[in-house]
Amino acid sequence: MARHNCADGNKRGDTMARPWLGGLLAVATLGLAHAQRPPEAGGEGAQLEPVEVTSRRALQDRFFAPGSMVVLDRGDIERLGAFSVADVLKQLPGVVVNTAADGSVEIRMRGMERSATQLLVDGQRQASGRGQLALDQLPPEMVERIEVVRSPSAEFSGATGGTINIVLRQATVKRETSVRVTDNTVWGHHRGQIFFSRTGPLTERGPATPGQPADDPWAYFLAAASTGVLLGSNGHSRVVGPLGTTESESVSRYRRQEYSLTPRLTGKLAPGDQLTLRGFFSRATFGGAVDSATTIDGNPPATSATRDHQHQVRHFATLGADWTHRFESTKLETTLAANRLREDVDRAGSVVAGPAIGSTSFFGDRRREDVANFKTKLSTTGSPLLRMGGAEIEHRTLGIDTDSSATGPFSAEATLDRRILWAQDEWAWGERGTITAGLRGESIVITTRGPTLGTVRRHIPVVQPSVHLRRPWDDQWQWRANLARTTRNPRVWDLVDRTTPSSGLNSLVNPDTAGNPALRPETSWALDTGVERRLGTDGQAGGNLFVRRVSDAIGPLVTQQVGGRWLEQRSNVGDATVWGLEFDARTHLGVLGLPRDWTLNTNLSLLNSRMTSGPNTGQRIPGQPRYTASLNVAKPIRRTGGLFGGFTLNVNGAADLMTAPGRTGRDRARTTLDVHLGGVVAGLGYWRIGLQNITDAPYRRMRRYEDPAAGTTTSQGELYLTPRAYLTVGTQF
Repeated sequence: MARHNCADGNKRGDTMARPWLGGLLAVATLGLAHAQRPPEAGGEGAQLEPVEVTSRRALQDRFFAPGSMVVLDRGDIERLGAFSVADVLKQLPGVVVNTAADGSVEIRMRGMERSATQLLVDGQRQASGRGQLALDQLPPEMVERIEVVRSPSAEFSGATGGTINIVLRQATVKRETSVRVTDNTVWGHHRGQIFFSRTGPLTERGPATPGQPADDPWAYFLAAASTGVLLGSNGHSRVVGPLGTTESESVSRYRRQEYSLTPRLTGKLAPGDQLTLRGFFSRATFGGAVDSATTIDGNPPATSATRDHQHQVRHFATLGADWTHRFESTKLETTLAANRLREDVDRAGSVVAGPAIGSTSFFGDRRREDVANFKTKLSTTGSPLLRMGGAEIEHRTLGIDTDSSATGPFSAEATLDRRILWAQDEWAWGERGTITAGLRGESIVITTRGPTLGTVRRHIPVVQPSVHLRRPWDDQWQWRANLARTTRNPRVWDLVDRTTPSSGLNSLVNPDTAGNPALRPETSWALDTGVERRLGTDGQAGGNLFVRRVSDAIGPLVTQQVGGRWLEQRSNVGDATVWGLEFDARTHLGVLGLPRDWTLNTNLSLLNSRMTSGPNTGQRIPGQPRYTASLNVAKPIRRTGGLFGGFTLNVNGAADLMTAPGRTGRDRARTTLDVHLGGVVAGLGYWRIGLQNITDAPYRRMRRYEDPAAGTTTSQGELYLTPRAYLTVGTQF
């Protein structure tokens, strides 16, 4: 990475970028030219053309995909009985979804740092940080399928842990109307949710021509949702230090309400041209308070109580157009999309009891983000071997205005310009196997500016080669291997020298956060290898070994500042090796002698890591659980009538928290159980009752701080999210 503050520096960075851009352009051009050639004879590979998604199709997508991936389709999602998309993600192999005290979710794959997971919606990168789509409120009915890409490729990049692509519902010519009303209850309070969707033809079927069938009519999909949910937690912490013992109790209660509208329109412009127009518009409000009571067993003893109010308003809109043109033996896919985000956050704190009674604090944050994206992909359709290449241009502008009683006013703007070229080619390997090689290049320019920052320009060139081997042994078994190099770039706001005070009582487990202008990109070599087996016509199982050799690993460092406040800053914590084993299976229970209409989805991940340099040499990556597992057994919903239901068990192992020299800790293991039961009344609709987190499993965290001068400080905290019940009635016709 190069940092440039002057014209000469910029010129040097641009000159350095030209050789690899030129080389990549040549590779992409050759790859696309090769794709235009007539179909070649031979080859046993498979290329799947777009068809209606079914469970069997999802398994075919996985079996024949040019890289290691897992696909959940609409049928799988319905069987889980999930309350939100975030609940669905918990069932995916190696995926950990943690819930914070304010109800926000954090997604990690393979236990790696949260930004090591790339989240896409309809193939588009999401806004950063708080600006991304609220997955804990996205209704599962909005999702067509979820793709988990576990190994990097030329097409999917920038994710050391993996990539999750959430594909939203598509417009279809089949007429279908869905209505759902849900009441969710927690802490004795109720919030309601309403979901409506309709899809069907918009025009009449076109006339048939000699030798050509009639064109399908234009189709539409429209969904509207009002989603209300209660969030929060009950917390307890105990800090034992040289000056005494501090006990704290906290109660946080928040309400979130979101209104969303999702229109889609798709149809043919000509026999070989298809156009899809899509949009997503939402307005969300979030508000509540955290009440904390603290007792200090010192000399003399002291007590205090605080209250922090928070109010947040968020507006998000995205518009996109997808155009597909089919040539004789190739297909060109082009996407143009734009996102707009506006978010205001206001926090006000006050001391309501204790020596500092009457003192107040405030924090205001105004954030904006606009994204324009253009990408195109050319792929073969006339050959069983898949060859494709593409390009992408992204322009992202960000702005922030902050005012705080602790740090005063602050404002900054940033732009991110990304240019991407990639090519991927597949060759036959023997009679049944394939070898897929790819090369991806990116040129990223990040510019930050502000009254106190000046102007800082960073140019980050990225070159990512990849190779994937797929070797079927027979019709049921196959072996895979993937080797690739990836680069994970810091998030824009992580590069800005800005401090955000913690919400509630500042402590070792609840620190302030700050940006780090010296943060460097994280690079890694990724190796994945495993076997997959079909289980009949509608089941599959797999085992996968992954290894990541990471340089300049990005992770949190927690330090105590002058004045006693704790501060967390994302830093390059050293080099690391990450490895693990992943197992997953999907089948019906007929293989166990039980009814075939019951399904089983299960996965287990055994995770490990070791820092090989830096202050935490010899330790695990902070926050990586030792294992994750989930088990879902369900009887799917049947339109003909009858009962349906199931349960989901999730287990996350303990995780070490070596965030700085002398600062150790651990997150305890956690097990949650969700159940749901429902019934279908033929010709009318369905009902469903669900209970989440029946075990009331807490998040338990222990931290230890060794200070040679002052002594040892030990902190223990518990966070309870409490069980949640919901009742749903709905219909589909």
